[in-house]
Amino acid sequence: MASHAGTTPMNRRRDAASAVAELALFVEQRAARDGDSVGTIGIWTVPGGSTNVVPGRCQFTLDLRAPNNPQRDALTADVLAELKAICERRGLRFTAEETMRASAAPSAPEWQQRWERAVDTLGVPLYRMPSGAGHDAMKLHEVMPQAMLFVRGQNSGISHNPLESSTSDDIQLGVEAFQRLLENLAQEIQR
Repeated sequence: MASHAGTTPMNRRRDAASAVAELALFVEQRAARDGDSVGTIGIWTVPGGSTNVVPGRCQFTLDLRAPNNPQRDALTADVLAELKAICERRGLRFTAEETMRASAAPSAPEWQQRWERAVDTLGVPLYRMPSGAGHDAMKLHEVMPQAMLFVRGQNSGISHNPLESSTSDDIQLGVEAFQRLLENLAQEIQR
């Protein structure tokens, strides 16, 4: 096998995109250990990338979420430690910039119960679920109690995507649940 001047032996490649791929797999596995944490690399670019050029640089976003702050902070610490280990092993360096940190926004139990009573009167199944998505609740909970009602979605429940869809019947059930919640709240206030 001949060696050409200027080429890098395969075992000395410092592929930044492969490092991010390795990190993405770690994020997925580490978040799954918690059961209800999530991690997303939603933007991933190789500046000046080309078909036959080893990516020397890679930029990416990382969004880590959990139902409470200590769980999120532990996930973040583990992911950053793994990023450091990956870069050291691959001979790369990294810089990280935190662009936003939002406090977990747990629903107020009394408002969850109000929603549950309203849904129960409709005779439809009730499912409690954490929301890993960003909602107004991320800020709203700082000034007032909040809880959310989710309407069943089509397309395997995909959300925050143009394919998100719900049937008119399910939307109607959501409206009726809201009406029941308001009626029940009016009765609470009158007592």
